[in-house]
Amino acid sequence: MAEEFYEKHENSIIFAISVHSIECWLLPLYYTDKRKAKTMNCPGTVDKALRKKGLARLQYKNGKKNTESYREISKAYCNHKKLMKFYKNPSFKVFIEEVGKRNIVIQQDDF
Repeated sequence: MAEEFYEKHENSIIFAISVHSIECWLLPLYYTDKRKAKTMNCPGTVDKALRKKGLARLQYKNGKKNTESYREISKAYCNHKKLMKFYKNPSFKVFIEEVGKRNIVIQQDDF
């Protein structure tokens, strides 16, 4: 089943591997200063912004990830205009540029 799915959609699938940590891709959603392009301690930096807004942190004290928080935060990138506005992190930029080369438009209805 997975192979069939891939064969059907392979032109629309891009495997994304963040250079530093995937949390770095979330920074532009919360920061407009130089922190939006940070590549070190991104989980802690995102959590600091979330705490200030009264939102659930990405990381629990025991080191486990709060998957629901990741899901909620990353929903912002389902909006194509918002995605194009906030892709300022260096490794995220490479990913977005690759999406652009392939003329892939991310539709919010797809999620």
